[in-house]
Amino acid sequence: MPRSDRSREALAGPSREEAGPADYTRRVVAVLIASFLARLVVVRFLDLTFMETYGAVVARQPSLSFFDQPPLTWWTIAGAMRLFGSDDALIVRLPFLVMSVISGWLIYRITTRLFDSRAGFYAVCAYLLSPLLGLSDGSLAQTNGPMTVFILAALLTFLHIDFAASRIRDNGIWYTCAFLFGCALASKYLAILLVPGLLVAVASRAEGRRWLLRPATYLGLVVLLAPLLPVIVWNAELGWVSFLYQGARAGGDGSINLTRAFRWTLTQVLIVHPLVFGPALYMLYRGLRNGPRQEGPWLLACMSAPVLLFIFGVMVWSSHPLRGYHWASMGYLPLLPLVGAWAGGLAADRPDAARRWLATLAATTILVIGLLMTHVFTGWAERVAPAKAFRSQDPILLELYDWDDLPVALTARGFDPSRTFIAATRWEDCAKAFYAVGDRFRSLCLAGDNIHFTYLADAEKFRGMDAVIVDRYANLDAVRYNLEGHFETFSEDVPIRLNFHGRKMHDLRIVRATHFDGTWPKPRIGAKGRQ
Repeated sequence: MPRSDRSREALAGPSREEAGPADYTRRVVAVLIASFLARLVVVRFLDLTFMETYGAVVARQPSLSFFDQPPLTWWTIAGAMRLFGSDDALIVRLPFLVMSVISGWLIYRITTRLFDSRAGFYAVCAYLLSPLLGLSDGSLAQTNGPMTVFILAALLTFLHIDFAASRIRDNGIWYTCAFLFGCALASKYLAILLVPGLLVAVASRAEGRRWLLRPATYLGLVVLLAPLLPVIVWNAELGWVSFLYQGARAGGDGSINLTRAFRWTLTQVLIVHPLVFGPALYMLYRGLRNGPRQEGPWLLACMSAPVLLFIFGVMVWSSHPLRGYHWASMGYLPLLPLVGAWAGGLAADRPDAARRWLATLAATTILVIGLLMTHVFTGWAERVAPAKAFRSQDPILLELYDWDDLPVALTARGFDPSRTFIAATRWEDCAKAFYAVGDRFRSLCLAGDNIHFTYLADAEKFRGMDAVIVDRYANLDAVRYNLEGHFETFSEDVPIRLNFHGRKMHDLRIVRATHFDGTWPKPRIGAKGRQ
């Protein structure tokens, strides 16, 4: 990337400073370390979410790939659990916390290369203080963590290619970039949405078009597919179920859902953070408007725009009950350097305004974390919210507590593990229950959308056994309706109280079912239960 493209003036206008900004590297390192330690403390007191718990459960059994996700995230969880000999929440999340530090450093390097060190500092702050990008993607054991690292590593590598020179060395950089991007795809399939914009940015330059006509360029496709080889092999053996499943979720029936799209957009503003989302959208517009003459902003805007437009389109046309609030994360990543450039320009011209922006961003994010953590220990929100909001469970901590009381209660009630298995009719309940009981009871997921659970256990091997069916909501009649024909009898047992930090969270419904018939269907492609 030419050095002329690194000027802040290309985006923020002329600066009042005659000298270049100071080196912010030490500040960035300090911020990254402080953020890591703070989040390490916070996540220690929050149990795993539904998706994290699901990942910890499916990671117990080695697999080349998985029904609903590529394997790299679950392999990471499996490696951490085996290395430390524990599936504790902190152990499961630790690699992802480390990845967030690496991601922050990569954001700094990318922004410094395109603009300057001060812009890099602000870009890192925007990343770490965004509830979606820094707190969720950067702290939780989910697919966005490794995807973020590899996308940023691929982008930084890409910026070192000199398309005009056509050197052999640049071929190696291109192949390295392809491999890193393949690793991003091995973390999350949606990373493919960055490719169209990247190709548009390359093709918009004469030297880029010549590069795309070279046969050596397309060897990069082979390199890109290397990290995906386990995914390809696993899917080829099972009828390409992963791709069919994910593709079906974007399918529509001709209806338009503007209400959901509006709700999704409003949620994006809040979870990215208004003070990050606003400048990001403004700089996206600036980057597209100015076009290829400003190569860095143009590249970043081209990578971001197709992702955000596609996800918004899915929210409009998909007939599935999607939320997908985290799906657009990779679309915001290329905008972080632009946010840094905007804030750096603001700091040069109006230092007090830049300080207020950063202070407000930090204060509001820290306030939200503080409110969450004080509620964890005191339950204050239950006392100030309408009574119906907390009638049956705590909606704030719905996903963030483990069901540790479940195995204790099952043992106390005398259930025989040799004759009884644990089951549930929702994948979320399967994840929480199976994680809690571990290897003390055998487990079988009886959900309509049982995703990769169907590959963890063979239903035939449970034939003739009795089941303890756990459910957060369904009563005896609902469980019987869902499982009629698979068991001989059903009876409701006393609910099990689930607690978290000494407070009651929920009464878990328990249904006893006898003599399982040993059959359960494979996951249904296009099932509408998973979001």
